[in-house]
Amino acid sequence: MRAQDFLSHTARMKTYVVRLRLKQKGYTQHMDTTVMARNPEQARRIIRQQYDDRNVIVGQPKELR
Repeated sequence: MRAQDFLSHTARMKTYVVRLRLKQKGYTQHMDTTVMARNPEQARRIIRQQYDDRNVIVGQPKELR
């Protein structure tokens, strides 16, 4: 089940694709990931919390349709 199955219709969650740049010791990794959030700003905040704010550069979230 998805998170939107538990929420009311007024609080619909959307799926966003986000491009990340993770800085590690000696190298940098680029990757795409998806996150479910109410808006792009919330999606960006979720990703930053998940990957530790100082080690990740988050691109512009784009909604999947």
